[in-house]
Amino acid sequence: MDRKSISGFIIILDQEVVSWGSKKQTSVFLFTIKAKFVAASTAVREILWYRLLFHFLDMTLTDLTHFLIDNCGALELIKSGQINNCTKHIKTKFRHICDCEEARDISGVHVATRIKWLTS
Repeated sequence: MDRKSISGFIIILDQEVVSWGSKKQTSVFLFTIKAKFVAASTAVREILWYRLLFHFLDMTLTDLTHFLIDNCGALELIKSGQINNCTKHIKTKFRHICDCEEARDISGVHVATRIKWLTS
């Protein structure tokens, strides 16, 4: 086991799945916040690609695009864009997500995840 996280996303438009993906992250992160931040960055890149495609098809989206994330710490980092001792090692290429949030192209929304433990 290499301890690398799996990033995954689903893009839904008008209640229909238009894209999905999953990929093993290339780095091992010591904090969940970093892994979730990188996963969100991957999803946002895909969202921005679709927004650009719609623009070229003269189907410009007037509203910002919401994306759901289940980690409050990662969401706070995205919204604030603040670098601290725990986050200074996140590569610059993933920081575009903070710029997109600030420009109001996207908006992160927290969604709680629930794990239902199987009991015998």
